[in-house]
Amino acid sequence: MPPGDPYGGPPPGGPYGPPPPGKKKTSPWLWVGLGCGGLFVIGVVLVVLLVFVFGNTDRHEDGGGGGGDTGGTSDGGGNSGGGGSSAAGDTSTGLGNSERSNPDLPAAGEPVEHEDLRYTVTRIETGVTDVAGITPNGQFVVVTVQVESLDESVFTFWRDEQHLYTYSGEAIEEHYTATDAYDNEPMNVVLNVGEPVEATIVFDVDDPSEISTMGLSGETYGGNEVEVDMTG
Repeated sequence: MPPGDPYGGPPPGGPYGPPPPGKKKTSPWLWVGLGCGGLFVIGVVLVVLLVFVFGNTDRHEDGGGGGGDTGGTSDGGGNSGGGGSSAAGDTSTGLGNSERSNPDLPAAGEPVEHEDLRYTVTRIETGVTDVAGITPNGQFVVVTVQVESLDESVFTFWRDEQHLYTYSGEAIEEHYTATDAYDNEPMNVVLNVGEPVEATIVFDVDDPSEISTMGLSGETYGGNEVEVDMTG
């Protein structure tokens, strides 16, 4: 006889045995932990995406992917060495008029041969207000001329015998002190046949827009110039 009530009652738990165990309750901290973990993973993914997006944006803005800095290359200064211009101006191979005022003359940038010398005005710089501490009455115009000897008998070019001319015909001599201080090169440029040399000449000009031509001379004391149009 199964154990039970000594007085004949049913065994504990009823006629079907002991009651089934109840469902185990899940701790609420488990859900809290899972939620925090999920948020952490989402946060990491967002951070990675932001770094990737903004990293690519910065590269594009910096000219990445084969790009580089572009723009003007003119430094407005003189040749390396000595003084140089401490206040750079505008550089060109002409004074910037829309049309050449002297189309019958060789233009700045074009070679011209005269008395066994080949001249090419390679650069014109305007608006220079100081050369090695020297200040102009108006403004300095710095002209760079490439000079090449075509004959062994011509072996020097004197920078201090050159002129600019206004539309009215006024001759403007080079500024000797500023020319000498600009690059600390000798005033007489030594030439060898077939070896072009650049010579820089500084002029003190009231208004560069009044300049029409430049007179270039290979004479020791000047004269017998060939004129170059400076307006184009």
